[in-house]
Amino acid sequence: MRPTLSRIGFLIEPISFRFEHVRLEPLPDHADQGAKFRRHCNADGYFYPPLTASYRLTKVGTRGRRLPGTSRPALVFHLPASHTLSVDASVLPTHPHPHSDSMFILQVLAFITGTRLQFEQWRLDGRVPCTSTLGAWVQSDIQAHFVEYAYVWWRALPTEHQVRSINLFHAYNRAISAEFPWDVFTQQYMVFDGIYRLHAKLAGIKSDVGHHKRLELIAGAYGVPMDDQISKLLYRARNDLFHEAIWAGAIVGYPPELPDSHHFPRYLRQLNARLLCAMVGYRNSFTKSVWWAMGKFLFDRPPC
Repeated sequence: MRPTLSRIGFLIEPISFRFEHVRLEPLPDHADQGAKFRRHCNADGYFYPPLTASYRLTKVGTRGRRLPGTSRPALVFHLPASHTLSVDASVLPTHPHPHSDSMFILQVLAFITGTRLQFEQWRLDGRVPCTSTLGAWVQSDIQAHFVEYAYVWWRALPTEHQVRSINLFHAYNRAISAEFPWDVFTQQYMVFDGIYRLHAKLAGIKSDVGHHKRLELIAGAYGVPMDDQISKLLYRARNDLFHEAIWAGAIVGYPPELPDSHHFPRYLRQLNARLLCAMVGYRNSFTKSVWWAMGKFLFDRPPC
């Protein structure tokens, strides 16, 4: 059977890898497309949605003049393809979504490269990082090894949990596009809850435990360091935001009252990154590093 071939983008690194059933290769025009992508990146390190507008149709298939007052940033938009991703058709299931394996690989690849990726014919929403946001030093051979390792883990899951894990990586990657701290925090906390729920199902334990206890339990289970004082701050911020629409002791959009609250979204994003790695079994120096510190951390192979 011929492999399924997908064009994906935009991955600014010209990385390539090949392992059993899977192959990733940059397109021949990757350098030219990468230069164009960089030129449109904002100084803050993100590619923003292009402007769009409504036009009057003069006849079918012909665009006329632009209608005044209709310009706005595009809600969804395409990015050019940078790579081809092929998966052997022999390993693909017949009943779930035909892109299930490719979708998981796509989202894990986006995660380990610290960006957002999409199939060429599909669209993205929100801003897209131009450089890695993972907060780790990851060499290209380690990126490939992590994707392979995660894919082997994913293939062994029941279909129900395969869908959950795709969604977790997708939701984590999508949260990168959020800009306001309370939006980032909300999306990353949903990811954390999803990680805990999947962990509980895989471990066969109760999932209906208090949120503060969840932080302690899952960190202990995965060998991720924990700071009790910071975890209490995250737990309090979560309760206030989700139950009272209060962000860090203040009205949403106004100056927060809790000290260091501007770090909360980053804390949670970095914690989730370590939990996702540990969840697939890739427990290395990165998963054991402190997630409440600034800077980048070594991302190496886990010990054998």
